Amino acid sequence: MRAIVSDTTALIVLEQLDRLDLLEQLLEEVLIPVAVWEEWRVGGKGYGPAVCLSNLRVMTVRPSSTLDLLRSLLDPGEAEAIELARSLCLPLLIDERKGREVARRMKIPMLGLLGLILLAVRRGSLDGLQARELIDRAVAEGFRLAPRLYQQFIEQIESV
Repeated sequence: MRAIVSDTTALIVLEQLDRLDLLEQLLEEVLIPVAVWEEWRVGGKGYGPAVCLSNLRVMTVRPSSTLDLLRSLLDPGEAEAIELARSLCLPLLIDERKGREVARRMKIPMLGLLGLILLAVRRGSLDGLQARELIDRAVAEGFRLAPRLYQQFIEQIESV
């Protein structure tokens, strides 16, 4: 995967786990809208995204009727991330259920934190044990994950 547009959650979780390096290892470019940058700044460790990732680009999303509609349904970061991914025809890194459902309806390819970590396993950036430990730590720090999805993730990393 060359580039991805990211919502806030995965960025904050990876920063909390000190594993933002995975985004640099797996992607040439991570694009985030200004609203995601603002949410990250407030919810993360406070370093600011520019310090954290060398392949990060903060972008302004052009106003549109689609963006207005998305903002009426979702938080600002999710709305702008979905619109940026749609307008650039790029996949979206997003974990929130409501945002994923909207993106799915718009036929935007998506990846969540689990998918990103699975990609890291498949590309050799992590082994299965490291991947499981990362997700376990993320859950311990407050990342919400349904037990069924956790089990599917474990089965997938064990089959790599």
